[in-house]
Amino acid sequence: MHEIRQPVAVVLALAEAARGLPGTPDETHEYLDRIVDQVQEVSAAAFSVLVEQADDHLDGAAPLDLEEVLESVLDAYTVTWAGTLTRSGPRGPLWTAGCRATVRRCVVNVLDNAVRAAGPTGRVVVTTVPGEDAIRVVVEDDGPGFGLGPPGTGIGLPATRRALRLHGGRLATGRSRTLSGARVTLSLPTVPVRGQPPRVDLHRMTGRAS
Repeated sequence: MHEIRQPVAVVLALAEAARGLPGTPDETHEYLDRIVDQVQEVSAAAFSVLVEQADDHLDGAAPLDLEEVLESVLDAYTVTWAGTLTRSGPRGPLWTAGCRATVRRCVVNVLDNAVRAAGPTGRVVVTTVPGEDAIRVVVEDDGPGFGLGPPGTGIGLPATRRALRLHGGRLATGRSRTLSGARVTLSLPTVPVRGQPPRVDLHRMTGRAS
């Protein structure tokens, strides 16, 4: 883990130093903030892979806001993908439980397959469907469909299915009814969290996500 942690710490230190330079434009500050966010995500993901235990369930898992995880992932893809990424469904806290880094990795695996299948000018729609027992995240693309996409699509789905199962969730695949491509649904159990005030969305995604 040290061989990962040390270079990550260097990148963060350099970003902090750059943010402290006199006369740094506000736009540069914003980009540096986003660099720091993404480096921290890399560090958390790497750590989760190294320490992840193959248990049948997660006892005492902390509450996890799936909305925050989705925002983090979608924000990253608006920077790295040229296609049209649309967010649909109600906004607000979506409480489940588990390891944030692992759940985020599941979302990234599914979305990565979708944008690869859709291509640089394609379209991907991410829809949240909260329910009393489960929260569903539906990812649809306008690519050719399962088994017909470019090399690299479909990779990571077996691992994603296993990780979701450890969190009491599931993964379902099929054909999109609206975009003609693939449809992948991640489901995680809804966890009631008492005493949590509604989370005000102060972070507006930039780029083509809407």
